[in-house]
Amino acid sequence: MDIALRKEYESRMERTRAEAAKRGYEALIIIGMAPRRVGDLMYLCGHQPLLPGHPRRFAFRGRGCSAIVLPVVGEPVLLTTTPFYEKELFITDVRYDDDLPSNIAKVIEEMGLEKSDIGVVGMDVVTAAVYQDVRRLLPKAGLAAADDIVMSLRAAKSPYEIDILRRGAKIGDEVGQLLRNYLKPGLTEKQVYQFITSELTKRGVTGAFATCQSGYRSETAYDLVPASDKVIESGDMVHMEINGKLDGYMIDICRSTVVGKASEEQIYILETTLEMLEESVAAMHPGVVSEELEKISGSIALAHGFTSNHTRAFGGPATYLGHAIGLGVDEPPVLAKRDKTVLIPGMVITVEPGLYQTGHGGCRIEDEVLVTETGTEILNTFDRRWWN
Repeated sequence: MDIALRKEYESRMERTRAEAAKRGYEALIIIGMAPRRVGDLMYLCGHQPLLPGHPRRFAFRGRGCSAIVLPVVGEPVLLTTTPFYEKELFITDVRYDDDLPSNIAKVIEEMGLEKSDIGVVGMDVVTAAVYQDVRRLLPKAGLAAADDIVMSLRAAKSPYEIDILRRGAKIGDEVGQLLRNYLKPGLTEKQVYQFITSELTKRGVTGAFATCQSGYRSETAYDLVPASDKVIESGDMVHMEINGKLDGYMIDICRSTVVGKASEEQIYILETTLEMLEESVAAMHPGVVSEELEKISGSIALAHGFTSNHTRAFGGPATYLGHAIGLGVDEPPVLAKRDKTVLIPGMVITVEPGLYQTGHGGCRIEDEVLVTETGTEILNTFDRRWWN
């Protein structure tokens, strides 16, 4: 294992133990579920569980989940529900069993912690059945939700993580610039999708993903069909996501434009969205509360006459202004009403304002932004304005 990565894992484990001890826990049970909620396990040891979807029957319990049992004092154990896992992990004691709750209980008892206070990280993803089984098998243990322990540690990225995210953003910029030159009337949305994912993959990105919504399909913020057979016509508004992972860390940016000649109304929509992005980013710095940034973008939308086109908090169809990224594509904080998270240095947040259901098309512009000690660093440097 790379020495720098090993030091990262050592530091993460040490800080996780320290926080658990400070809260009075003698151990943590850290649970992840395939395929998307695996960030905590990846963060602490480099493991991603596999093969979700099997029903809970007979001796098969918790399939698709894995768990780390992390004592405050002593060595951690990784528990999997398949015999397939990474060859190189930070945790060396890896145990496979088809019954995850029984395996958890067995390890807790081996550690002599069956009567201890134990924090459970992953309460928002663990199934009720698995949790009930664990409680039944460890009746004298004091189990309590402790999701925010690892979540909070993951929020502030280390220099090691920021370096990867910067490199990922640079790849996104390269692909975005190629995409700008590639885009033209007559292409289908699927061709655009394939172009984006192919160029990302060429540059070492895994799990490359994209969206392309044009014309009437651009009116919707997100569609269950990321790209269709629709032919992009001159005058179509289009928004396109560029997504994937570099060394496990997310790339998540978006650009919008009009293919061919834009109308005055479309330019007004695009310029307003760009203003929402720029003003929101300008207001980001340590100490700002997440929800305040959505208020800024929402106020701009309203001031420009878009009363039902932005986020839900402002009467629109979109979900929120943005979210943090890292090992997961949607990490806290969320830039949305009722998220009281205070921004701190090291957070990497995508800011993605959009305007939809305008009658002239919809758009979204998204950059990755690092919160620094004094303000922000915008990780994406390629053009935002594609309609000139």
